[in-house]
Amino acid sequence: MVKDLKGEKAEKFIIDILRSAGKPLTTREIQQETEKRLVRCPDSTIVFLTKLRNKGSIRGELSASKRGWIWWVES
Repeated sequence: MVKDLKGEKAEKFIIDILRSAGKPLTTREIQQETEKRLVRCPDSTIVFLTKLRNKGSIRGELSASKRGWIWWVES
């Protein structure tokens, strides 16, 4: 069964994924990680990641080589 996360729990979950990866991840890779852990964030993945970027919780930029957005946390 998929668990819906909201608010700070969802934010912490995404930050933990990015920290444990130790490298920037694509939106698709983050989506795959959440599906593997049977967790769903409040919005679509890209919308939620964008909200976290706008808030300053994570960093993100468009990557031509990855053909999409990449996301990471500052150490």
